[in-house]
Amino acid sequence: MSRPTLSLVRHAQHGMTLIEVLVTMVIISVGLLGVAALQLTSLKNNQESYVRSQAAMLSADLLDRMRANQSGFQAGDYDAATFDGTGRSGTTGGTDMAAWQATINRLLPGDDTQAAGKVERDATTRVVTITIQWGERAERSTARTYTGTLPTFRTRSEI
Repeated sequence: MSRPTLSLVRHAQHGMTLIEVLVTMVIISVGLLGVAALQLTSLKNNQESYVRSQAAMLSADLLDRMRANQSGFQAGDYDAATFDGTGRSGTTGGTDMAAWQATINRLLPGDDTQAAGKVERDATTRVVTITIQWGERAERSTARTYTGTLPTFRTRSEI
């Protein structure tokens, strides 16, 4: 009597392994998709961090140029109240600003109108505000026009 019962149990269990394998495959697939999404987010954040560190280095570079040329700073050679301004032409400050803007255009994402910097100084307190903006590649539409607010980096320092 125990023999036919064993046979029925064996027959009832047939096909359960295939269902278990399929459920396992679904669970592993969802897990791998989660890992891929995490990796993609990490890459995006690393790119944003890299661009911000480049903007900080560009800002520090211009501050060093201003400190090295105190007379040009006092005369307003570095003043550029609009983005992509080049300062006063024919002066050391104007040459520094043109080189600085060219470096911004080369290092930061976005076209020349998006990746730009401006310098505002308060002559009475010798405080200068440097603002750098750029266009994130991920937020551009297919028509190559920027669709959102440009990210900016702003620093203030006393010269």
